[in-house]
Amino acid sequence: MRRFGDALLQALHGMVRNGLLTFVSIFVLVSCLLFIGSFALISKNIDYNLEDITDLNEIEVFLEYDADAATAARIGDEIRALDNVESVTYVSKEEGLREVAGEFAEYAYLLDDITPEENPLSDCYRITYADNAGATTLDYELKQIEGVRKVNSRLDLAATIGSLQNGISVIFVWFAVLCGVVSLFVIINTIKLSVYARREEIAIMRYIGAGRAYIAAPFVLEGVLIGCIGAGAAYFLEKLIYSGLSSFVLSEVGIVKMYSYSAMTPMLLAIFFAISLFCGIVGSIVSLGRYVEA
Repeated sequence: MRRFGDALLQALHGMVRNGLLTFVSIFVLVSCLLFIGSFALISKNIDYNLEDITDLNEIEVFLEYDADAATAARIGDEIRALDNVESVTYVSKEEGLREVAGEFAEYAYLLDDITPEENPLSDCYRITYADNAGATTLDYELKQIEGVRKVNSRLDLAATIGSLQNGISVIFVWFAVLCGVVSLFVIINTIKLSVYARREEIAIMRYIGAGRAYIAAPFVLEGVLIGCIGAGAAYFLEKLIYSGLSSFVLSEVGIVKMYSYSAMTPMLLAIFFAISLFCGIVGSIVSLGRYVEA
């Protein structure tokens, strides 16, 4: 415990002694983490708002207008027998008309006088599928069923959204790597200054037989402290910025939803501290270099 306390004091002393570069290291780290956090929040909010584009994995199968109950039942059985079908829901043309009336409640009175014989809709099945990769095949198989008039799907939209989400994920990963490299480079140079300033002391410790861990501990702790300070500062700054942005967006852009920051807290803290501690520890080890070589 005493050794840890000594190492911690030496780490703090090193940070103060190289105050300007320590500040620059923390500033660069915080800036990089803010960019990474902002990208993660943007990505999450895009996914969150895309959830409003409902039923992307839903296909509607419309039967022929003159299909009777037996035909509808046969088609339902054939649909359920297909691969990749997750759920099948039968919607009669009467139910369909009621749904239309509910969606356009202001004009529902226009449908009041429509008799069953005048109903312009046809019976249909609503199908959900599990695997996007097999959706095109399922769409084709549904169109081949005898008695099917029309098949409505959102395959193009689903593919576009999937590509967008994958693209955002790839960009996020590369951006995080780039920011991590920049932060690591700055931290390495900061710790190198601390190591250089104590080079004679390190040489004496090596001469009297001090272990590598004992020599390295203050510098590793310095890197860890820089990382923790950077992660904590980035988290609270991100929260402040996101709260202000959320208030603005919700008041000015009513159609956009903002994901709760508190719900993102575990992920952001994990990302921030993982990157910060990695940069701090690796930066310290790299900076020590030949000074602690046996």
